[in-house]
Amino acid sequence: MSYWQKKAAAKREANLAKIPKGWLLPAEFLKADQTSNESVLDVPAKCGILSPEELLVTQNFDAVSLAKVVQVGSLKSEDVAVAFCKRAAIAQQLTNCLTETFFDDARKRGKWLDEYLAKHGKPVGPLHGLPISIKDPFNYTGVQSTLGLISYLDHPPAKENSALVDTLLDLGAILYCKTNIPQTMMTADSDNNTFGRTLNPHRLSLGAGGSSGGEGALVAMRGSVIGVGTDIGGSVRIPALVNGTYGFKPTPNRIPYGGQAFVSRRGSPGFPACAGPLTNSFEDMEFFVRSIVDTKPWDRDATAIAYPWRSETANIKPSKLRVGYFQGDSKFPIHPPVHRAIESAANVLAAAGHEVIPLEQTPPLDIALGLSTDYWSLDNTRTSMQHIKNGGEPLIPSLVKQGPTLTKKEDGYSMDDLFEINVDAGEYKASWNSLWAQNKLDVILCPGAETTAVPHDTFGIPPYTLVWNLLQYPGIIIPVGKADKAIDKDSLASNDWKRKYSSEDIHGAPMAIQLVARSFQDEELIAAARVIDQCLKIAENTGSSR
Repeated sequence: MSYWQKKAAAKREANLAKIPKGWLLPAEFLKADQTSNESVLDVPAKCGILSPEELLVTQNFDAVSLAKVVQVGSLKSEDVAVAFCKRAAIAQQLTNCLTETFFDDARKRGKWLDEYLAKHGKPVGPLHGLPISIKDPFNYTGVQSTLGLISYLDHPPAKENSALVDTLLDLGAILYCKTNIPQTMMTADSDNNTFGRTLNPHRLSLGAGGSSGGEGALVAMRGSVIGVGTDIGGSVRIPALVNGTYGFKPTPNRIPYGGQAFVSRRGSPGFPACAGPLTNSFEDMEFFVRSIVDTKPWDRDATAIAYPWRSETANIKPSKLRVGYFQGDSKFPIHPPVHRAIESAANVLAAAGHEVIPLEQTPPLDIALGLSTDYWSLDNTRTSMQHIKNGGEPLIPSLVKQGPTLTKKEDGYSMDDLFEINVDAGEYKASWNSLWAQNKLDVILCPGAETTAVPHDTFGIPPYTLVWNLLQYPGIIIPVGKADKAIDKDSLASNDWKRKYSSEDIHGAPMAIQLVARSFQDEELIAAARVIDQCLKIAENTGSSR
């Protein structure tokens, strides 16, 4: 065993020791591995670790409804904390979705919240008593932020919280775990040499997405009522779409982003990453973002823009939407279940009286891909790769397959290059803006990816999400059923696609649609997406969505 393998093994053993023995799954539930086609979504209900009350709490409530019952005293925050800690521990043993746990902190926090409610007769804030999970880069005092890197295992625990962590605590949230990510956080396969690979609970042989893959798997397992991820190329939306959850990437800097641990070089002049929620209900997305923005996070964190949440806009119900229908780019052909998802959604919306406008001659996605990888590659020192080298560890398979995303120009970039990239990016953004204005669009309906969930290490570069990061547009993922090999059949054309399609491989994988709006129209996007989500649910319940 090599030096780095010994360090990783020691970290994993220490993490396993933090799970109480009574929460460890019997061997019969641990037989499946990453080659298995099994779903593990039903294991929490049948493993015997959760009491009937704990199953009810973790299975039957979303964040909005859970907050209500906790804050009127019908449920104790401490009991809720324990229930979600247990369920997160179960999810970890099945999908490897966690990096750090601080379950004792969560229980103490829950007890304190109960005492506060009893003494003051009111909650600490709108998130009072809600267990919320956070992606590994968010700093939490007393806990390491290792980002899955061997060289970071020697880093001391965080001495202060990230700005968003402090905000969540001020609002009454219970924090109890951090979630898994990929090496470098620049691939959609959440795998690293320290903690290992996160598996998709719907089918373990499929990837859980990235880079917030741990959040996606944990939320899908209902081990978290709200998971907080980050997104610079699809890192909230990809885990949402492959795990069958909702995911919201706001306009950058609506949610405070400061005080995180970093793997890349700080000070990049490229487009910013942002934080956003993964949830099991639509309303939880708006609830989370509104609660954060209403605290005026710009007073705490200089990265946050002083732009209040416009609840009156977010809560309207547009009677007729103008929906741009982006069916995909021919250079990045979408697979049959993805086509079925967006085509069905377009048909449902048209039948409901909304105006669906097919978008022709959209700006090419390969331009967005080129500009994005240029921006991501600007660090001539290759900081991320240096961190990997310092730990003596190898690259994970998906990074090897993905190619030189972080080393695009081997001889490095100059200031002249940067100016040219900025000019090209400005022209590209203008072309999309013209498309919006000419068609008077409210939102665009589009794929979230070429694929659904796919076998491990095959997701590749995500053009259908990163384009909106480049443009700094907000985006939402809405789950819409599952892939079905009887419907989404293989075709001759699929053999020529860059990502080979096999209906057998992805049978049962969640499907999704993506909705986007222009920058700072987060509230308009929420309002439109709520209407669209409701239309899709009605169609599903009446059997008219196929």
